[in-house]
Amino acid sequence: MSRIYLGGAPTAGLGSPMSDIDLFVVRADCESLPPAQLEFEGERADVEYLDLEQLRRDVQESTVFRVTNTDFSQTARFSRNRLDVLTRFLLGEVVVDDGELAALRQRLADNMPDYKRLLMTRHAIDAHNLNEDICGAILNGDAPAMRYLSQEYLHRATEAYLCMRDDLYVNTKWVWARWRRSASELLKASLTEVIDHAYTAEDDAVGRNRFLAQDLLVMAATGLEYVPVLGAVPEHHSRRVDVSVIPMKGSGVLIESVRGESVLLSWQGALLWGISHGRPKEEAVHLMGGVLASAGLQVGEDEIAAYHASLVDVGVIGLP
Repeated sequence: MSRIYLGGAPTAGLGSPMSDIDLFVVRADCESLPPAQLEFEGERADVEYLDLEQLRRDVQESTVFRVTNTDFSQTARFSRNRLDVLTRFLLGEVVVDDGELAALRQRLADNMPDYKRLLMTRHAIDAHNLNEDICGAILNGDAPAMRYLSQEYLHRATEAYLCMRDDLYVNTKWVWARWRRSASELLKASLTEVIDHAYTAEDDAVGRNRFLAQDLLVMAATGLEYVPVLGAVPEHHSRRVDVSVIPMKGSGVLIESVRGESVLLSWQGALLWGISHGRPKEEAVHLMGGVLASAGLQVGEDEIAAYHASLVDVGVIGLP
């Protein structure tokens, strides 16, 4: 019995008149079947065969998020490509089924918070790897590579943010269309032009892309939003540009530099770390209170100020 579903950009509300149809055939005996391409009435269909038992295992193992700062085995197993296949399955259209595909999609849907966390963490780790590549390009004095890599870094972070906004599709080429349909009005107004023109020869483009990527990853990891500061005033608090943000199991957030230095923060600590960039303490404390209040959490500014001071004392929040 073959089980068949359609996946790809069109089934996720994306695509163009040039988009082809991705047809996935799920069987119990397909390990040796190569991909194929069919044409029907002028329409091209790419056919891919998936092993049923493998799909079962992937669904089972992706719906309990367990990544910690000492155990990255789950993300080692789930590459971007593997999660792309699962997400296409989740967002696709089942056309032939004996009940197996419906049950597997229901399991993904029932465990969406864990699946989203895994997907965001995959994007965040890919972003961290790109940040390392940027540092290498800087050491080589390769300006075009720096600009290109900083754009890719920003777009991986944007994908993580859009995932938090329930736009899960995995493909960088649709990031601009997805931003326009799924980003909050708060961020669309202030960041759309930056997202559109991430690859530019402006002197500050690389640093701007890297800092904005950090902000979007903070928002993805915490589920809360704020307007980032794109040009920090020198005397205000600043973040290290070589640091990446990776969601962990529960509500923890790992802040890790490309040299391997790391600190595990609560989601509140990560949010305050993000908000503090480019802002004086008083402004950061006031904004943090407002962002928490928007989520129904009433925390006094004195308490936030004390927390801010503790993060400064240990060097998590610092001056340039």
